[in-house]
Amino acid sequence: MKTNGIPICIILALLVLMSGCGKKDGTSGGDPSASQGNAADLGDASESFGESLSELGAYDGYFENDAVDVTVECVSGTQGCYTLEGNVLTFTAVGEDSVYSVSGRLKGSIVIDVGDDYQFDLELYGFSLVSDETNPVTVLSGDEVSIKAKSGYENDIYDLREAVSGEDDMARAGALHSEVDLEIAGKGSLTVVSENNNGIHSKDDLQVKNLTLLVVCVDNALKGNDSVSLEAGTSTLISSGGDGIKTTNSDVSQKGNQRGTVTVTGGTHTIYAACDGIDAAYNVVVEDSSTVLNIYTDRYSNYSNEVTSVSESVYYIRYSSRSYSYSVKYVNSDEDVLWVNATHDSSVSGGMTGYEYDSFPKRTDYAKMQIFIYSSDMEQGQEEEYLACSELLTPSTSYETIAITSRGGSLSYSWTNYTTSVQNGMGAMGGMGGMGGMQDGNTDKGDHSTKGIKAGNEIMIQDGTVSIKSYDDSLHANNGAALENGETSLGNITVNGGTVTVYSNDDGLHADGTVSVTGGTVSVVNSYEGIEGNSIHISGGYVSVRASDDGMNGTATSGTAITIGGGTVYIYCSGDGLDSNSRTSYEGIVFSGGNTVVITTSGGNSAIDTEQGYSYTGGCVVACMPRGGMSNEATHCRSFSSVGSMKTLSLSEGGFLIAEIGGSTATVQMPCSMSAYVIVLGDPSASVSAKSSSSAALDANGVSWS
Repeated sequence: MKTNGIPICIILALLVLMSGCGKKDGTSGGDPSASQGNAADLGDASESFGESLSELGAYDGYFENDAVDVTVECVSGTQGCYTLEGNVLTFTAVGEDSVYSVSGRLKGSIVIDVGDDYQFDLELYGFSLVSDETNPVTVLSGDEVSIKAKSGYENDIYDLREAVSGEDDMARAGALHSEVDLEIAGKGSLTVVSENNNGIHSKDDLQVKNLTLLVVCVDNALKGNDSVSLEAGTSTLISSGGDGIKTTNSDVSQKGNQRGTVTVTGGTHTIYAACDGIDAAYNVVVEDSSTVLNIYTDRYSNYSNEVTSVSESVYYIRYSSRSYSYSVKYVNSDEDVLWVNATHDSSVSGGMTGYEYDSFPKRTDYAKMQIFIYSSDMEQGQEEEYLACSELLTPSTSYETIAITSRGGSLSYSWTNYTTSVQNGMGAMGGMGGMGGMQDGNTDKGDHSTKGIKAGNEIMIQDGTVSIKSYDDSLHANNGAALENGETSLGNITVNGGTVTVYSNDDGLHADGTVSVTGGTVSVVNSYEGIEGNSIHISGGYVSVRASDDGMNGTATSGTAITIGGGTVYIYCSGDGLDSNSRTSYEGIVFSGGNTVVITTSGGNSAIDTEQGYSYTGGCVVACMPRGGMSNEATHCRSFSSVGSMKTLSLSEGGFLIAEIGGSTATVQMPCSMSAYVIVLGDPSASVSAKSSSSAALDANGVSWS
């Protein structure tokens, strides 16, 4: 059945359906945009993002009957190369590049198998497709295949199948599945809903261009084994249990093309993912000034499945509307039964369609059970009146989850192979999005990855506006891994332009190789460690960091781990402001240009922390730390007395620190009060003072350089 245009999905989780990928109560978010020096509004720790599926219109094109009301026309090319047998529309071999159009409604599927020699386009003119037996669209062959939503038309594809087993090589996991390169394009709109599987999946390259696209699925919203590219248009990608965008291959094609890259060029794209927003086997490239990319992962997406504490004494039931209740009937025989009449907790919601959840006791003394569903106007009770019920269910010993779907007044159900493990008292689903890594920052992470953007080699942001709210690292690049192209991954993150705003429960930017910022704006508005890399190089742009531990951490143990040679840097943290692990004498950190403000609130840490000292050759630096802290490290600079000075001041929250450094004046409005050491680099005779007011024009961090 449907209610308010949305099929009612009920999922019974015997331990927990998902974990780590959890939504908490919150409201829909604001506009994640930013200007130079200003952070996007990504909310606080409790705020998650995403409208309801009804507001998005996800099920507006859904229908329940067995309609086969389809109009097919040949626009150009080979005539008559299709058949409609039963409810399967098949396009077969063409003798030239061909374009066909389709409109109407089809309860069935489409197969495109046109050979390998010619291009084939399928244009959608107001077309709705529903399938519950096989994946709705399968592309088996074609030199180039494009599915185009034509301007002015809304099109919908619904995949209602149960979850496809990963062990079934013949099963096709995407609602749109292609064995060859696939383009999704046009100036119209396309909605793809896959209730238990991938959204759109190409085993080669996947290109999405120009159209308005909504994908709602459990697993990966867009998956191209070889590559995924987004160009212009508007897309909303929702995964309640997997990644938003994913590639898997990192080898080089026979034509010499590197595989595994995700590219975003222009358009507005919003990703809600229970696991990684983008997970690229090779690189991630964001370019073009018109690009707007918003990513919300794990509990910061309203669609992610909840983090639910595991209890061995209860089962968990999940369903999609507060208008429904349930009862459980335990059965040994016709005479030996036990009823549990429960009412769900309407204060808790989340999941792909706004799932509610509740729990009921395990009864190991009963061999079977039934689930009964009641609507709000029914009296909840035993078998007198109910909306739908399951057959007798035998609790599985090999699987831990059962999926139950109510449709047409009856329940369908199947045991699934979703598995859970227990970590820190929380359920943790394996096999989705890869491993989450070490638990050094966010100890509440699951054992799978919930990063904003993750790359197997490099992340390169050339331009555009990128906003990320993630439960794991917001940007993460791996190095040292053996890629399929025979190379070793670099693990670099490079920002050359644009605006990047991130809110992370772990690291803001984490590169196993090098973090480089040459231009643009990077704002880390919340993090454990703001920017971490083997080495960090800032040569331009505006970098702003707020962190509960280190602001910047260079992990290289030799050479220069952190270089600030240009741009503007602001750090406000509770650990070390700038922390280098290098043991090379006076080379751990090098200041050679730019304007830098560092404020740390911890007396057990230092504003500037190195193992064997740092060097100064240019730029202006103002660093504040509590008195009694590690001032010896903050002043451990080669020839410190000739390039800088340290003063003692009493600073008040909201008051102003004024530092006149040569021909420059730094005005800093203090975010906290402290009896401080103030270290200034750039002028050994700098004037440093505290004032209660200032007429300086301050940026979003309360800083002015003049």
